[in-house]
Amino acid sequence: MILIEKILTLLEPLMVLAVLVAFAKSRYYKRLHAMRNFLFFRFISATILVAIINVPHFIRVTETEIDYTYYYAYWFAYLTSAVLIFFVLREVYSELMHPLPEIRRLGMIAFRWIMVISGVMGVIIAVSSEITPNDSFPSLLMYVSELCVRSVSILELCLLAFLTLTVRNLGRSFRSPLFGIALGFGIQASADFVITAISQWKHVPIWSLPELILEILTTLVLVTWVTYFLLPERQEEQAVAIVPAQSPLIRWNDVAQALGHSTPRVAMGGSTGFFLQDVERVVDRVLARNGHLDAANSATKVS
Repeated sequence: MILIEKILTLLEPLMVLAVLVAFAKSRYYKRLHAMRNFLFFRFISATILVAIINVPHFIRVTETEIDYTYYYAYWFAYLTSAVLIFFVLREVYSELMHPLPEIRRLGMIAFRWIMVISGVMGVIIAVSSEITPNDSFPSLLMYVSELCVRSVSILELCLLAFLTLTVRNLGRSFRSPLFGIALGFGIQASADFVITAISQWKHVPIWSLPELILEILTTLVLVTWVTYFLLPERQEEQAVAIVPAQSPLIRWNDVAQALGHSTPRVAMGGSTGFFLQDVERVVDRVLARNGHLDAANSATKVS
């Protein structure tokens, strides 16, 4: 069991490199800049972590030094990955909603507010933890990193659920690389939630069965991305995706467009020339009709 986990850990940088090569061959390589940056960082950080683990085989260092170095490198990479994943989700949503500009605009505003609120919460937690004398910097780093990853994991699951329900209405299919990206992040988020719950319930070491399961699921995510990036897309998705005419998202886009514009205001107590002209015409008709009636009565009396 430990041997399998170590093998998968050693192979992780190579798997990420394979994802990068497959992603470079897809048409989204030049369009999804955040995904490209995330994969580059993932490859570099995985390579560094694997190198730290294997340093004792080449250099004589103490186990304590290796533990401290690996701890800080892991949690800094963990926190940075959470930030990069947030921008990847934002970019995937923007690409999916390109045919629906008004829904896309509201969604981007929501992402902006999420980023601001998460930043404020992180600052508040950091400041309050610094005031507490019992908390050390390593525990603060771990706590803030886990908080950010959990927040991003919720976004990952929400995006996957949204795509699962509306991918057809967006003019896409389940073979789209955009859905594949969301699927991979959804699997990773689910695995992180489960392993975190197990770790809090029972302390588990690095080389253990839960960590092996997490490593297997991570490998599954990388294989999923390679498969989606190498699969040929449907012909209608190679150009700009067209939303079906019967899609309810078109109506939602109209509603979002109405939300983006203020309603016209009517000045109370003011009058327009058109209204006064209509009133004058009505009065003239009434007077003219009364004049005709008086003339007819006079003619009758004379006769």
